[in-house]
Amino acid sequence: MPSPNSPGDDFFNDLSQQPSNDSGNSLRPNNERSNSIEGGQDNDANPKAKRIACVLCRKRKLRCDGSRPSCGTCKRLSHDCAYDEVRKKSGPKRGYVKQLEARLHQVEDLLKNQHAPDPVEKDPARDYTRGLNFQSTTTAAPDSSMSYPTLEPPLGTQGGVTPRDSFSIPGSDVVDAGPSAEQQHFEIIGLGLEEPLPPQDTINDLHRIFFEKIHPSAPMIHRPRYLAAMSLSPLMRPPVSLRYMVWCLAASVSDKYAALEEHFYQRARKYMEIDEMRGHGENIITVAHCQAWVLISLYEFKLMYFPRAWMSTGRAVRLAQMMGLHRLDGPGLDVKQCLPPPRDWTEREERRRTFWMCFCEDRYASIGTGWPMTLEEKDIKSNLPSSDENFDKSKPVPTASLEDTLKTGGATSMSAFGGVVLMACLFGRNLTHLHRPTPDDHDNDLNGEFWKRHRALEGILSDTALALSDSLRLPTALPDPNAIMLNMNLHTSIICLHQAAIFKADKHRLPAHIGSESRVRCVTAAAEIARIMRMLTHLDLSAMNPFISFCLYVAARVFVQYLKFRPKDQQMTSSLQFLLNSMQALKRKNPLTESFIVQLDLDLEGAGIDVGQRGVNFYKRNFQVSSILQIFGYCAWMD
Repeated sequence: MPSPNSPGDDFFNDLSQQPSNDSGNSLRPNNERSNSIEGGQDNDANPKAKRIACVLCRKRKLRCDGSRPSCGTCKRLSHDCAYDEVRKKSGPKRGYVKQLEARLHQVEDLLKNQHAPDPVEKDPARDYTRGLNFQSTTTAAPDSSMSYPTLEPPLGTQGGVTPRDSFSIPGSDVVDAGPSAEQQHFEIIGLGLEEPLPPQDTINDLHRIFFEKIHPSAPMIHRPRYLAAMSLSPLMRPPVSLRYMVWCLAASVSDKYAALEEHFYQRARKYMEIDEMRGHGENIITVAHCQAWVLISLYEFKLMYFPRAWMSTGRAVRLAQMMGLHRLDGPGLDVKQCLPPPRDWTEREERRRTFWMCFCEDRYASIGTGWPMTLEEKDIKSNLPSSDENFDKSKPVPTASLEDTLKTGGATSMSAFGGVVLMACLFGRNLTHLHRPTPDDHDNDLNGEFWKRHRALEGILSDTALALSDSLRLPTALPDPNAIMLNMNLHTSIICLHQAAIFKADKHRLPAHIGSESRVRCVTAAAEIARIMRMLTHLDLSAMNPFISFCLYVAARVFVQYLKFRPKDQQMTSSLQFLLNSMQALKRKNPLTESFIVQLDLDLEGAGIDVGQRGVNFYKRNFQVSSILQIFGYCAWMD
């Protein structure tokens, strides 16, 4: 154990114990003092009690005999002698300087290696995976027993300069050249990362994939500002958890980076937890962290991690409520705000879009399980999002509220993303309509509250379908995944609403035309979903919203119910066969589809229908998937 005394104190104390031939003056040459210290005449004998030099002798660097109350030197020179009993520490602990020097040599060697050429082109995914168990580089308090991890070059460089492909940012004059290798190392240490980030060319490629395939169906991040922020100093860039989640979703739809998908996901969750546990948790009160939880939830639904997805959705929603993202355009509440006011319209619009993504995922999570929704419509005072084009170009435009859009003709000017929000709202209302009965429902009476709600919801759906602008109708809107999702959800909502009407009409033996009309509406809507899916056969299905598989399942289930009574109908059999093939193709990039394939196989077996495509029994035999469906199945609320 090092002595509690400082190195400076030991030096003066040892000096005072050496024999001297000088009778008076005590200033000795440095080499003589050094020899007396290193001579070690008394090392073998019992150590003497260390004497403390008086304040004056220590200040003038004179030899002090330590006599009390006045030392010999002060007595001879007639000075006032005083002693400081508190021994001050004047330097670091022993051995720490040597450790710092060793650390400095490692960094110097690392920087020298950056200038060596890279003779062989490397696969960035393979090189990055090679270093997934990189040691921690987080700093700790200096200690004589601490050991420093060895710094290695960023993975993918193999001792060379990381290749970077510069690209222009749409809507911005900023060019993202990416940080240098030295900057990457400073970012690793400064941000407390436990592993190196991917090479810059890999990051650029993953960003391109994300904004081409994932962002169109979840357009809450402002692309120009996000990419511009990547060129700022490390502490001003988006949180590393959000970056990892962006890369994870991009890797999930890319064959080239598929091996990195799970690693990115785990790291995103790890750094979200680290940020939450730092300090009092105030570090997570940012829009970027809310966006990260939204993307985490989206990915977990896609991978059928239903328990995690439910909890992640709750985190995203609660964080949005904490920051007041649900009241951006209404009268302010008399509460303290966690976020400063937005700097401009673009920042306010990004907050709106982040909230509405939380809203949609909250509705999707609840319609699958029947569990309570977190967000109440009456608490929402944020307007619907504007068009993606205006958002990307930072062009301020007024937008309507959700309440106004639900009125007759209110859907005329809404955007594609606003249409998806509207459909999610109607999904939630339909869930309340079916599973939150009131004492006045009287579903056996056509004038009861149940049937009044049914007619009100049907009126909203019909009016929305008529009020859609030409830019949101198919096939004109095929390039927009949210416009496709809007049309799919519109017909899915019609099916869900009228399925419940059929059940109630049959249960209470209501007039035959009630059930007949609802059956026609269901078959017509299912045929429209199949028609829309045929339009998408030439498009990249990985760019579609993951919840589109729910629409396909609902439509296929209608055909199964129809064929149960008319098994010889070739047109319906052909439509069912097509939807099955579509779901089989969609599951390659959207594993969530597997859960609906399993349930649809059970529906086919229960109806005694064989359409020649029963190759999904493998999933039914998979106990894990089946048990998950029993708890979190998206179809349970329709039965």
